[in-house]
Formats: sequence, structure tokens, C-alpha cells
Amino acid sequence: MAASLDYQFHHIHVFCSDLAATERWFIDGLGAELVERRESRGVPAVVLRLGGAQVLVRPARADEDLSPAADRRFGTDHFGLQVSDVDATVDELKRRGVFVEVEPWDFSPHSRIAFVKGPDEVRIELVQPKP
Repeated sequence: MAASLDYQFHHIHVFCSDLAATERWFIDGLGAELVERRESRGVPAVVLRLGGAQVLVRPARADEDLSPAADRRFGTDHFGLQVSDVDATVDELKRRGVFVEVEPWDFSPHSRIAFVKGPDEVRIELVQPKP
């Protein structure tokens, strides 16, 4: 039997077409904290903190050919943020100008969810656990 592995979540990495606009959206829209601006192998990048996790954001490097975000592909579809009140969170995000892709709804007896969409089609699920 294989030995168990000890993981700790480290970061989410978001590629973007407009670094300044994406940084602004995460900070002003979602309330992320700017940790630092730096260079990542020849391109500017930012490190944000959102919900206790690091979010690394950078544009494509000259040698990278990234497909447009609207092209559906296999892989990560979204990431989720737990909130205490999804309806109140959605109301505040709308006030901040964040696009709500899917309004709050009871996904299961155990959770109420909604989806927001940011620059380059980044999808974020808001999850409210229910007792």
C-alpha cells in the first residue's frame, strides 16, 4: 500500500489578457488583498490573497500561445469560495459591479451556491454550507 501524502493548498494561478484590469477586479470587486507585484520570468505579475489562498495573476509570456478563455476546454472550470451568506455576498458584489453569472440557488440540501464571472471568463463559485 502506498504511503499517504501530506498536502496543503498553496495557490491558484490565473492567466489574464489585461493584468491591471484583472488585479483591479479581484481587489475592488472581490475584496482580495494585494500581497505583492513582481516579475515572473520576464512578465509582470501580482500575488493576491483571497479567502486565505494565494491567487497568482499574470499575462502570457512572449513564447506562450494561450487560447481565448471563451473556448471551452477540459481542465479547471472554476474555483469556489465559502461564504456565510451567499445572498448577501451576491448583493454586495453586484453593488461593486461584479457580474453574477448564476443567481443564488439551493444546489442541495447542504449548500446554496451562486457563480460570478470575472475577466477572461474566470468563474468563481460562492458556496454557503447549510446545516
